[in-house]
Amino acid sequence: MTRWALAAGCLALILAGCTTSDRATDHTAPPATPSAAPTAMTTVPRASTTPTPAEFRYTANDLQLALPTAYGTHKLEKSLYIYPPAPTATWRPDPLAVWKVEPAICRDVIRYQGVPGVPGDFIAPTTPSAVGFASLGQGVGRERPFVSVNVVELAGALGDRLLDQRLPTPPECAHILTDGKPRASVVERALPGFGVRARYIVRTYPVGAQTYTERTLQYRTPTYVVLVRLDAFINPEQPFLAFATKARDSLKTLTPMS
Repeated sequence: MTRWALAAGCLALILAGCTTSDRATDHTAPPATPSAAPTAMTTVPRASTTPTPAEFRYTANDLQLALPTAYGTHKLEKSLYIYPPAPTATWRPDPLAVWKVEPAICRDVIRYQGVPGVPGDFIAPTTPSAVGFASLGQGVGRERPFVSVNVVELAGALGDRLLDQRLPTPPECAHILTDGKPRASVVERALPGFGVRARYIVRTYPVGAQTYTERTLQYRTPTYVVLVRLDAFINPEQPFLAFATKARDSLKTLTPMS
């Protein structure tokens, strides 16, 4: 269950800006070059390296104790040493398998796990980490509503490396057609209060006649990376952000080992 809770689900919306003043006044300017087609997502082998910091600032138990104990009335189950993912971890089944998807690249954005392989596959198993997880009721098909928050001690470049395993969200996936109907989307935006590297992504897609929503926030501090995720059929933003803020503030109480 904890492995499943790690699946992940967090990305930044790419906004392209341009100016027209120079081109409008300079009639000798060359014609605009059409934008390149989006790069297709491809499966990449799992990472083989497992870098380990010279020493750790926290114990796995420290991280576990600093996590929230509940989401609303749902008690969070805790586990330690959650990285790297199991060697058998793969892409999840395609939630949109029965539909035609336009733009086509957005199928893999919905199905996303990570590059390379599965997020965190480069992290040494001795790295302090912890997760809190709770099921949120009965699911439909393969979708099982849940909430989770995990934290792993990764400083500097290693923290960035984990965040960067999440590919940028193609802007065209903000509106996804399934069999010609606008029933899915993947949107990423900044989230003030969680640092400049925070990646907040919301994915929605149809499950039968219902809409399933996945909210994921991933951010880092100078010493650790946090992933907060909430998947549910009824999934408003405010409770998710309140829980993410609670987790952030609780983790700020961590005290490095002397």
